[in-house]
Amino acid sequence: MAALKKRYYPKIAEEVYLATLDNGMSLSIIKKKGFIEKAAFLSTNFGALDNRFYIDGKLQTYPAGIAHFLEHKLFEDDQGRDVTLDFVKLGADVNAFTTLDRTTYYFSTIDHFEESLELLLKFTSEFTSSEDTVNHEKRIIEQEINMYQDDPDYRVYLGCLQSLYPNTILGQDIAGSIDSIKKITTKDLKNNFDYFYRPENCHLVLIGNFDIEQIYRFVKETRSEFTISHKTVEKEKQPIEENIQKLDSLQMDISISKLAIGFKNVHFSDNYMRESILVQLLFNLLFGWTSPYYKNWYAEGKIDESMSIEYEVSSRYSFVIMTMDTAEPIRMSSLIRQVMTSADKQRLLTEEALDLQKKALYGEFLRSLDNIQNLGSQYLAYSDDGKTYFDFGQELMSITSKDLKDFFNHYLSNLVITDFVVFPK
Repeated sequence: MAALKKRYYPKIAEEVYLATLDNGMSLSIIKKKGFIEKAAFLSTNFGALDNRFYIDGKLQTYPAGIAHFLEHKLFEDDQGRDVTLDFVKLGADVNAFTTLDRTTYYFSTIDHFEESLELLLKFTSEFTSSEDTVNHEKRIIEQEINMYQDDPDYRVYLGCLQSLYPNTILGQDIAGSIDSIKKITTKDLKNNFDYFYRPENCHLVLIGNFDIEQIYRFVKETRSEFTISHKTVEKEKQPIEENIQKLDSLQMDISISKLAIGFKNVHFSDNYMRESILVQLLFNLLFGWTSPYYKNWYAEGKIDESMSIEYEVSSRYSFVIMTMDTAEPIRMSSLIRQVMTSADKQRLLTEEALDLQKKALYGEFLRSLDNIQNLGSQYLAYSDDGKTYFDFGQELMSITSKDLKDFFNHYLSNLVITDFVVFPK
């Protein structure tokens, strides 16, 4: 029988219990004393990028968007009913999301936690569907894709991502395209379910004020019937690379231009948590709201509060996308590029400035620990190489100005930049 291992983080007073169940599933139980709400996250290591992989050494290729499609279909039982209704009856709020590298199903509730957990584990453990219901779902997802085509913020972000990684799966919508969705069959969905929705490919995270032994025993008994597959599934490991496209644009019915600037780089180390923190610190120092550049641009009316910075770091890709509303998109692109390549930026990477940014980021980290849904998502995102999200603070505070400057020199020497603009018609 798999044994629970406790980890305690005294500086943040957090405790987590870890185990690998007999069927291979990873389990994390996060004890939140004093919390009334409880939540469960069932995540499978299968995301939008995983449409090419190997089964027993043989390459399998599927249409883009299949992970997201499967997420939709699992909410439908063998009678065609939406299982969300069963959660509602229990007073639980259930949802799911697909990212580049995983699909996660989760619920939160105050009462009937074990019944809700049993329901979550059941509906993610079986795939039953027909060609008719799959075709019906295609129309729903097509509507979803078309809806996003009318969203200028979405279009500028995806346009920039497509310019960074043209002709790759990373440059496509997580939901796929209307053409790729049409190609997905019931057999495709069943195959991918069998390949990836296996206990040994899943991570179950429970958050709340649990009786640890009781909830652990319940999970083991509930999952005991699911066994390990004998097939070997190997995901693509090669970094996603393609020569970037230069400035691209489109026109939409908007009142002010939207600019996205994309930065693509190669990895600095195999410690992806640390690299993600370094990226955040670097861009916050250069372009965050405390930066003199941000303050000047804001005072001059070149940008407004819409400016945001999104970071993605994994074993196969590393990119940053900055988006903003601006009446001067070409000028702003030029100014941001100048900041990245000028010697003047070095004055911003001081120990004092870094200390302020570390404290701000550490404060965000602490606040995230009291938001159950945010904590679950972050915990899953940072569960790698024997570390958990609770190691984030210690990793952050260990970074010095020399670490940051060394990282920046690496970043600058390997950097490629591109732009995408949505102009008003």
